[in-house]
Amino acid sequence: MRIGELSTRSGVSVRSLRYYEQQGLLTPQRTAGGQRAYTTEHLGIVIEIQELFRAGFCSAVIRELLPALDAPAKAGDQLEAAFDAAAARLHSEKAAIEAELSVLLRFRCRLGLAPDTRVSMQGGDHEPSATTPPAPFDHRDRRLR
Repeated sequence: MRIGELSTRSGVSVRSLRYYEQQGLLTPQRTAGGQRAYTTEHLGIVIEIQELFRAGFCSAVIRELLPALDAPAKAGDQLEAAFDAAAARLHSEKAAIEAELSVLLRFRCRLGLAPDTRVSMQGGDHEPSATTPPAPFDHRDRRLR
């Protein structure tokens, strides 16, 4: 299949697929005309790459893990170590985020800014706060290395 079809079937953009190739995560065959040719095996690899990115791994670690995913029984120790390290880092980041939220809450309280209400400037009662949409998550800041 061509890159466009792999993109459609996997839900991954063509640009991302080219990036995967550039990073050594995906190695398509080439036609005589130089076009990329993918197989259904590549589709499975792309899905695994996506899962690993969602789990927080960076492309360098994914490149090391992909061969191990082909034979998890043989590479069990490597996978176990990588996943344990990932879990430890994520738990550490979670603790750091919880600490930052706690500091933020204390700071708000010290300033008299209740986290769930707004004070009306017209001297009336408190009005419920508008729900602020969360900032978009930038996964690059929390990538596992």
